Parts: sequence; structure tokens; C-alpha cells
Amino acid sequence: MLTHEEIEHATKVLGRRPNDTELAMLDVLWSEHCSYKSSKRWFHLFKTDGENVYLGIGEGAGLVDIGDGILVGVAMESHNHPSQVDPYNGAATGVGGIIRDVISQGCRAVGLMNCLRFGHPSKPKNAYLLERVVRGISDYGNSVGIPMVGGEIEFDDSYEGNCLVNVVCIGVVRPDKVVRSSARTPGHHLVIFGSTTGRDGIAGVSFASETFSDDEEEDRSAIQIGDPLAKKVVVDTLAQLVEEDLVDGLQDLGGGGLTSCAGELAASGGTGVEIDVAKVPLRERDMTPREIIVSESQERMLAVVAPEKLERVLEILIENDTPHAVIGSVTDDGYFTVKENGDIEARLPISLLVGGFPVPERTEGSLPVQPHTMDWYEEPDDYVEEILRLLGSVNIASREWVYSQYDQHVQSNTIVDIGENAGVLEFPLNKRLAFASHCNSFWTLLDPQQGTANSAAETLRNLVAMGARPILIADCLNFGNPERPDSYAQFVEAVRGLGRFSHDFDIPIVGGNVSLYNESEVEGKVRRINPTPQVMMAGIFEAGFAPVRRTLCTPWANVFLIGETLDELNGSEYQRLKLGRVQGFPPAYRPVAEKNAMEAVLNAHRARLIRSCNNVGRGGLAVALMKMVIGSDYGFRLNTTTVPGKAGTLGRALFSETSARYLAEVSESNQKQFLEIMARHNVPVCELALTVADHIADFGEFRVPVDRAEEEFRTSLSRYLE
Repeated sequence: MLTHEEIEHATKVLGRRPNDTELAMLDVLWSEHCSYKSSKRWFHLFKTDGENVYLGIGEGAGLVDIGDGILVGVAMESHNHPSQVDPYNGAATGVGGIIRDVISQGCRAVGLMNCLRFGHPSKPKNAYLLERVVRGISDYGNSVGIPMVGGEIEFDDSYEGNCLVNVVCIGVVRPDKVVRSSARTPGHHLVIFGSTTGRDGIAGVSFASETFSDDEEEDRSAIQIGDPLAKKVVVDTLAQLVEEDLVDGLQDLGGGGLTSCAGELAASGGTGVEIDVAKVPLRERDMTPREIIVSESQERMLAVVAPEKLERVLEILIENDTPHAVIGSVTDDGYFTVKENGDIEARLPISLLVGGFPVPERTEGSLPVQPHTMDWYEEPDDYVEEILRLLGSVNIASREWVYSQYDQHVQSNTIVDIGENAGVLEFPLNKRLAFASHCNSFWTLLDPQQGTANSAAETLRNLVAMGARPILIADCLNFGNPERPDSYAQFVEAVRGLGRFSHDFDIPIVGGNVSLYNESEVEGKVRRINPTPQVMMAGIFEAGFAPVRRTLCTPWANVFLIGETLDELNGSEYQRLKLGRVQGFPPAYRPVAEKNAMEAVLNAHRARLIRSCNNVGRGGLAVALMKMVIGSDYGFRLNTTTVPGKAGTLGRALFSETSARYLAEVSESNQKQFLEIMARHNVPVCELALTVADHIADFGEFRVPVDRAEEEFRTSLSRYLE
């Protein structure tokens, strides 16, 4: 809701008090969700430029040139609050909204991802939320015909009252077909098309910009209802309009509805807009101008059309049986004017409506300094049980129950299925890109800056392990109430960490979203989510390169550990399971070591020296090795003399989550060249294990029964569901 200061500011600028419709318009566009009023002041810390960046932050989707006249588009968005209240529709409309963001740039949508956070699924409410969110995502994505290529799930008690649903859409477009989100030419028509407008989703962005209320039914009215079949019609219709170059500007009607859509088009074009709400196709009678102008009904687009192209646009919309109307025009007066049958219902300067809010003061509080001590650690009595327990952790176990519900091959462009380190899509001219997303919220809780940078580094390693060079970043920054100094400090430090990473690795951030106020109040006590800066990254493969999987490929090869292992178990999954919480300083972000390892692994891939490869991440070496065995026909015998290294003991080495590490399976004939590459890049490497024909996991001092390991890994999440 608008603050007293904001209302007074608007009154002063206008020279009068805004009427109810104008207040509703200001409320949605000045909401945190639309305005980024607490966050965008920090975006200068990001690397956003680059020679291949065609379109960066500020449009519906970021576009990056991957060569030969092909642009890849990416957008990332949150739909957290709606999914907590109505998980099916909240998740489904989140997918619908992110698709619209990408197609609004003229892209053809070719892939989807989702990144989810819930409380532990052993509690029925959390399991219900997960089940309904996954069903909403799968029903919508499968129906609209876009493959799901990847994602991530993490569980923690902090998400019990506020689950997170972050969604990604990937698209492709030729440079000559890119459509901008702007209305540049006075006299051009505004044409709405897609679904009709109803009362669902009114004040949705305001709802997303505040702490949950106690009245769930009141919150439910702010949630949109999706229609994937109508979306398919919109997608196909828009593709025809774009192909015939009939659209001068385009924007989807997402958060804020017509207010946000038309207002941002005018702001970007330096123009004004006039809309007659009486012409908007409605599905509910007696809607007021206020309701129409802020409704967030789904599956709607607003096109800017030149007068000479209007007839053909209307022909196509009629041919496709798409509800539509010419509802207004672009003006040269710099105002957003709302009329109803000729009567003015609202008239606001675009400069006030879009970004004209009084900038709120935010205080960056101090965060506790975490100790590096490992006093809590004791060497395990039973390594086997500890490894099995890690494989059975809901933060490590297989997500097959989830991704088996998604159509991964609907467009026949999916090269690597979900479940590997990254998903891989094929683009025109045989170009292949890998996509991965990650955030370790336990690291970011302990140290937001280090944890965010290291989460980005782990995302990078997932791409590099498969042989892809990272080319872009999109993010979704999920945090608590920015009005609380400690919460705001978490956000700012995380932005510093992601900005630092983007500059360290020269990878541009081309799109993203900020979702704040992710907390709930129960019996007067505030429960805030772990800081969750979700990082999505795309990487490109060299022409003709086949993505490298993580499962062992052959017997009598060596598994090399690339990178050194330090005594870093604070913030680890092992610590969380052992203590029931995380504490201390998390694994350090080490950009030099990370960059050296990245270049060494990519060069080894380029020379086709690595048979299989895995990133060492959550769960440490023990889990990374076991994942290479699970699903393989082969096994390994560990060389116990090389394991402890700087970690000191076997257990510390197996469970440490030190960054900048990979496992690479290399045949004997390739080992000399492989080791030369590692040395050239100054990367520590040791011969960790020998692959064997037997399906075993032999750690030298003990063996992990592979059948039990597979059972724990494959069933530990699904046992709580349905």
C-alpha cells in the first residue's frame, strides 16, 4: 500500500489529491515488485555490458548474441507469495508470466526452468505445497508446448511460511525480428489481445510487496488464474505478427496490468498513452475503471501498431480467434490518460507514474561475523552411514519425482535431460547451450557476499563440467523485508557478491528480478527466509562438442580430483545434518583458483581428454563420487593416500564443500596430456581413484553398498510425496 509520504508526494506533484483510480495505479507501479525502489540503487555493482550483449537489463528479456545471427533470450522471475497461498495457480501463472516476458521481445520460447524452496517435506503442508507447485508448473508448461530443461530445489524450515517459486524462460530470435518494449511514435494504436480481462490478480504486485496477511482469502483474491491453452494461441498469434513485422512495440500484461504495461511502454519511448477502458474486452460485467486498469488477468499482450499496419494485425487476430480490441493510442503529451466512454477517469504524468516515487531511506545494518572454528567436528564412527545419510538428504537426493512430471522433449531440441549437471538445448545451426541454476542458502545465511559469489561459482562449475563456457547470468534475488536493517544488509551484501563474481569472470548479468518481503509473521514472531539469490547461468559449447555427462564411462581409467580440498565443513550439508543447523564461516569464494580450474577443465574438454566429469558441490567429495557411480555400470577404488590433503583427515576431506573443484575421469592414454594442461594452468590435481568393471564404491577403508546408496538417493524425497 502507498505510504503517507508517497501520497503526499503525488499530491504535491499533481497539485491535487489523486483520485481512487490514480491511487491504485500509483500503488501498483510504486510497489517494490514493479519499482525496485529498495534495490535498483545497487545494480551498478553488476557487470551488465559485453560485446555479445544485444539487449540487457530493463526489457522483458535479456538477449545475447551467440553468433551467426542468432540471439538467445533469457528472463527470470519470482511468483513466491501467490504460490504460498494458491500453489497450483501461483506456480502456473508464474510460468505463464515468464513466457510472456520472453516472447514480448519477439523470441520463440524454447525452454523453461524452475528453482523452488520449501520447508521440509515431512510436514504435510510443505509436501502439499511442493506437489501442487510442481503440478501447476508441469500442467502449464506441458500444455503450452515448451520443454522443461532444468532447475533446483532446496528445503529448509525458513521457507515454511513463504515458499519460493522462481521461473526461467529461454528463447531464440533473429536480430531483425527483435521487438522492443517501447511506444516511440505518437499516433500509433494500442491493441490488446489474448484473454479477456477479469477481477483476478487485482493488486497482485502490491500483495507481492508486503509481508503475508493473516487473511488467506484476502490474499487469494490477488492471485491470477492461468490458461495455458489461451497462452498457446497467444504464442502462435504473436509469432505470426512478429514474422510479418507488424508490431512496433510490445509488452506483456503481467504485474500491474495495463498500468504497468502501457506506462512502461510510454516511459521507454518518451511518449504518453491514452486508453479507453470501455473498449477493453471483459469477462466480468460491471468492472470499474480502477479494476480494469490494474487487473493482472493472464495471457494478455499489448501491441503498439502503426496505422498502416492495423488492418493486417486485426485480420490475423480474427483469423486466430483471439479476443482483441484497439483500446487507445500513443500520445505526445507525456501523460497516462484513462478514459471511460470519453470521460477522464485518471490522468498522471508518466514521469510521476513510472519511477517518480520518493526514494525511501533504507538502512544497511550490520551482520554477525562468523567464526572459522571447526570445534564442532568429530571424525565419524561409521563413514558408510554418514555417506548414505547425505545421499538421503532431501537437499541432495534425486529430484526424479519432480522432473518426471515435466515434458523435456516436446520441441525435440533437448540434448541432455534434467538430472545431469546442466540441461542442454540445441539452437539453430547446431549451436548447443547448457543451462544451470544454483543457490546454497545455507552459505548465504552465514555470509551473504561469500555465499552468493560461491553459489554463482558452483553454477559455473556445473556448466564447465559438461564442457560449456559461461556466457550470461540471470538472477532472482529473494530476501526479506528491506525495511529491517539486518534483512537489507543481507540483500546488499548478496548483490555485492554477485556483482563481484560477474566482474571477476567477465560474465554479464542480462536479466533478473528482485523479490522482497519474503517473510511471514506467526504469533507475533517474524520468520524470514534464508537469503536466496538464485543464479541462472548459460554456457555455450564449441561446435561439434558432445556434452560430457557425470556417470563413469569405462573401467581402468583414473578419476582425478582437480583443485585442492580445504578444511571447510561450516555451512555444509554434513554440518546441517549433524547439528540440525549451520554455523561458522562457509566455504570461501576463491576467484583465482576457480578461474584457473575453469580454464584448465575447458581446455581438457576441448582436447577431448575427459570421459566423465562432475562438479564437487553440496555433500563434498563423497557425494560427488557416489553420483558418478549411481546410474553407471562401473565403480571405483579410492586411493586413500591422496584424499586428506589440506583437509587433514579422511572425513574432513570427504565432506568438505571447498570450491573450485571437479572430478574428471581420464583414460590412461590421455593422462599425460591432461596433467600437462592442469600444470599449465597452475591447478592442483591428484589421482583420486581408479575406475573398475564392478559396480562398487570402494573408499579403501570401507565400501558403500551401491544398491543401498541408489535406494537412498532415489527414494528419500519421493517417500514424502503423494
